[in-house]
Amino acid sequence: MLKIRNFDLITSKVHDFSMLDFKFITSFHYAVAIDTVALFDVHNKSTLVIDFVLVPKDRHATYKVTIRFYTLGSLNLSTDGKVIQLSGFEILDIADRGWESITYQVRDFEREEDFMFYCNKIEVVSIEEVHWII
Repeated sequence: MLKIRNFDLITSKVHDFSMLDFKFITSFHYAVAIDTVALFDVHNKSTLVIDFVLVPKDRHATYKVTIRFYTLGSLNLSTDGKVIQLSGFEILDIADRGWESITYQVRDFEREEDFMFYCNKIEVVSIEEVHWII
């Protein structure tokens, strides 16, 4: 079971939730918090905040879900500048690999060369119903 902070925000609204319910990315914000004066110092912390469009299987409602990922590694994103469609979104717990500061691999397994990264912590920030035509 994945240890995603505030994951219950999603499951309280979408009872039969699956990661495959994430269909699109509408916002992607990468940032580095500079902890010291050295730009490339190991103490600096990277975060990635992504807004996903969640379309549950029953299609009763559509949601915008904001998720924050901490301490990124090997970030790959390829897009043509429009909404990013996900074919097979998944989050894998890879803590047993023993990689320092890496707990999860986040990817679209159908298009891993277009969307994939590693991180050490994940937090659901918010979920809100949206009325977008999909």
